[in-house]
Amino acid sequence: MLKYSKGLILNFIIVTLYFLALQFIVTVIARYSRDIGIDVVKTGIIWSSLFLVSLILRPIAGYVADKTSSYLAMSIGALFLAISSLVYMYSKDFNVLLVGRLIQGAGNGFFVSPSITAVAIIAGKYAGMALGLRSMIISMTSIVAPPIAGAITDLLGYTPVFTITLVLALITSTICGIAFKYEVKTADSNVINTRSTAKWRDAINLIVMLSFLITIIGGGIFSSLSGILQAHYRDIGYEAKIYGYFMMMFGLSSTVSRFLAGKLVSKKHPAKIAIVGYVLISSSMIILYYNYYIPWSYISAIVYGIGIGLTVPTLQFLVISSVDKSVANRAMSIYAMGFDIGGLIMPLLLSHVASLYGYSYVYFYLSILPFVAVGALMIILYYQKQ
Repeated sequence: MLKYSKGLILNFIIVTLYFLALQFIVTVIARYSRDIGIDVVKTGIIWSSLFLVSLILRPIAGYVADKTSSYLAMSIGALFLAISSLVYMYSKDFNVLLVGRLIQGAGNGFFVSPSITAVAIIAGKYAGMALGLRSMIISMTSIVAPPIAGAITDLLGYTPVFTITLVLALITSTICGIAFKYEVKTADSNVINTRSTAKWRDAINLIVMLSFLITIIGGGIFSSLSGILQAHYRDIGYEAKIYGYFMMMFGLSSTVSRFLAGKLVSKKHPAKIAIVGYVLISSSMIILYYNYYIPWSYISAIVYGIGIGLTVPTLQFLVISSVDKSVANRAMSIYAMGFDIGGLIMPLLLSHVASLYGYSYVYFYLSILPFVAVGALMIILYYQKQ
């Protein structure tokens, strides 16, 4: 049975604060871009630029976290998120908004994968359940933050949303910094010695690389949908809160499925759970293709939430359980780089599709991609049966 130690509870608090801040930004940034006169294609560039920086910095963050502490990397990441929020407050054109998004990418690069590793290491043999709970917490932030951010934007504008993000990010960075100082004082010298001898090659294996490929697909779908649908809703005349409600529905369903996935990994092979998830993701995109208006599109949000909830913690568990903990941050950074590559390339390509042929074609293409992930997961199943 998973024990809720002080370290695990602290980590969950940190994750909650960071992703609350992140959800406030994610809910409004594409809409904000359109509202200040930036076209759909350039909005896609702004949206994708985050993932380029995150992709470059994740290996560095993984190396820093393995050599020092996950909490140090997380503190740096949260500080970058705070700075990006400050830049967004004063962004009135493409160039300044792009700078803010690039800085936010640095935040994601330093925070996300070390936070996954920290939870898994603290939980030990109950890592699967802990990762499920962490994933569930992230989904819960998408229940709370998007509708609030949408309502605030409709009533008061964007500046209060950016201010909330700034405050939450600064609090997160401070708590991570305190946790890092405490960890240094209580560190085991054997752990430090192990960190110093671990090599990058120890973090690379077939499971890690296939999970990296799968995450390109999953990250590309999520990033494309969350950016393009946000702009789509704005362009058909919906208020900001409508997209917020879509994300809330997504968050509600994925909260349940992420928790279940965390419990199921001890009974079923994680790849089997993830396969079911990707089939559901494909189904959700088909639903959206045929009817993207509300309230019917909320059905897509619910199905998509269930699907993604079955894929995220299971893939993370596959990666973390396939390597030694001395290189866990580096392995997790490779896995997370897949999300960045998908998030960089697919929104750029699909924003062009949206501008040329219409938004609905984007959802059709997104319904096909999950079956590439299903193929890679079947290879993992075959490999681990040998």
